[in-house]
Amino acid sequence: ARAGSASEGLVAAARAAALTWLPAVALLALNQLRVRQCTPGTGLAFMLLGPGFGVLLAAFVGAAFAAALRRPRWAMLLGVLAPMAGLGTALHDFWATPAIFVFQHFAGWFPGTLYDEGLAVPGTLITFRGITLLYLVAAASAATAFRGRKPSWGALALLALGLALRLDAAGPSLGHASSVEAIDEALGRVERGEECVVHLPRELRPDVRARLVADCDFRVRHAEALLGVDRRAPVHAFFYRSVEEKRRWMGAASTYIAKPWRGEVHLQLRGWPHPVLAHEIVHVVAGEAAHGPFRVAGGWWPNPGFVEGIAVAVEWPERDGMNPHQQARTLLESNRLPPLERLLSLGFLGESSRVAYASAGSFVRWLGETRGWDVVRRAHDAGDVSAAGLDLGTLEPAWRAFVADVPLPGGARELAELRFHRPSIFARTCPHLVAQLRSALQGDLRAGDDAAALATCEEILAIEPADLFALRTEVAALARAGRLGEAEGRLEALAEGAPIALVTQAREAVADALWVAGRNAEARARYEALLAETQTEDAARNREVKVLGTRDPDAGDAIRDLLVGPGGRQESAPLPLHHAWRIAEARPDGLGPYLLARQLWLAGRLDLARDALADAERRGLPTERLRREAFRLAGVLSFAAGDHEMSRARFEAAVEDPVVRREAEDWLARLDDASRHAADPGASR
Repeated sequence: ARAGSASEGLVAAARAAALTWLPAVALLALNQLRVRQCTPGTGLAFMLLGPGFGVLLAAFVGAAFAAALRRPRWAMLLGVLAPMAGLGTALHDFWATPAIFVFQHFAGWFPGTLYDEGLAVPGTLITFRGITLLYLVAAASAATAFRGRKPSWGALALLALGLALRLDAAGPSLGHASSVEAIDEALGRVERGEECVVHLPRELRPDVRARLVADCDFRVRHAEALLGVDRRAPVHAFFYRSVEEKRRWMGAASTYIAKPWRGEVHLQLRGWPHPVLAHEIVHVVAGEAAHGPFRVAGGWWPNPGFVEGIAVAVEWPERDGMNPHQQARTLLESNRLPPLERLLSLGFLGESSRVAYASAGSFVRWLGETRGWDVVRRAHDAGDVSAAGLDLGTLEPAWRAFVADVPLPGGARELAELRFHRPSIFARTCPHLVAQLRSALQGDLRAGDDAAALATCEEILAIEPADLFALRTEVAALARAGRLGEAEGRLEALAEGAPIALVTQAREAVADALWVAGRNAEARARYEALLAETQTEDAARNREVKVLGTRDPDAGDAIRDLLVGPGGRQESAPLPLHHAWRIAEARPDGLGPYLLARQLWLAGRLDLARDALADAERRGLPTERLRREAFRLAGVLSFAAGDHEMSRARFEAAVEDPVVRREAEDWLARLDDASRHAADPGASR
């Protein structure tokens, strides 16, 4: 307002913006003396494209108000209110649309999720800031027009403002915004069930669509029954074709997301039954027992420990053959079980996600089983157990005593060591760059370029020496390159400090390389030794088939190409189907049809998979693990085919097997739900 001309006022505004912005940048730069920063250029780019543009726009808008209004106090008030209003619109967009990302001209860009590590400057942020430039031109032109009484500058201001508003209105098509309508247009189909509205790709076959809808309906009813709530509106489940499409339309790539206040879950397609749908559905159903604008634990002050704990407690998943109680015991024994005060607060975010989810899920499940699920609902709503008349100081020793007595399956501690090895994203060095390098490493492996893979492994390990994926891949690449002595040396170094399960995986990679090189006897000896090690049921079954392959002169090449790939490189469909068919032709037993059934399962042809599996069981399978898995898989395929009687018979027998008991119980619950619904369609409510 005191400037002698419009240009002087704008220069003063720009100077004020720079003085607002620079201290934060300087602080971040100085922080590099304390914490390693691998991509300072990217960090600076984010600061320029985020708050750099934001403070400059705020200053220019303030200058325009100062030029337009004779009363400085009014100009100052409007200059403050304008960016505040911008922040308000950003919060509204987050609340009122499916997107978890937000683009706002004053506030910048909020990507929306902590767990998607491969974060880089997106092209959408650059195009968005192109629109911000138009607002800057409009504000500067308006200031010039008002101060100098120049109509031509006013016309330019109106032109720039109109164009910017028009481009903002096209936000969904430019990737700057999202809406249900835009997502439905991109996916192409909406199917309505009794509990769910499912938004999915138009090209999915009718049987696949029907299974997704039925799966969603069951998961809603199951969560309602356990939590004792009744959801009044349908759940909207969005299934995207890929992580890229999901990132484009709602902001999260690999991370699965629920928006309880909107009754939405967002996932990418991952087979049937979907492995994460149950967890995300619980978030929405639990929203019926929560208050506040986001319908999550704690209401206005969300408690992430209860948010995720209740979802794990109701879903009750098994990982590596262990449920969350068993995982919590392994954490307790290794002194890594977080205290409840940290777990049920924002401290949850400072823990490794796997540690935090398993621990919180164990506690909430124990609370529900010992104190009642009505207590869980009250504690979840408030985000505090004191709302249910309880005290963490009393609950913690009781929960830990319970966890200490939970029985563990064989090898649980070794498998847990690998599962919980990775620290929180906040405790790792340069997680975004490492994630990008891991993606590049995957590309090297797909291309079969072991030299490039080794170079990428070196880059990753220079940043994060304990990166398990890079360590395992390095051993495998050295072995495939014929540098067996170096691979063995790396194995010895790994054995000194890495988790046992990781060392086992690396040893298998060396055996794979020997098999690819035609050294079958050496590979077989290594596979047989690995079968005595701690491992998951899936890994043991896979190694048994590899042993069979190294012994089979007729089907061995096909088994190797299917499980390891020619030259150690995995192939994409339909070649695995071809290899499985070759095995079925070459062997009289049921191994070939079994492997064919699994490939057909992965391809989504459950009807054909059931026929192949029946052929495998008729022929007979060569190991007990294969027979157990075929028995389980036949129960799943029978359910998919509508043969519920056969499915129930399988799972009632399987529930006696501790290896598959949890999954069998889940399928029996699904069968009970289907029976109730068939007898009385209104029973779902």
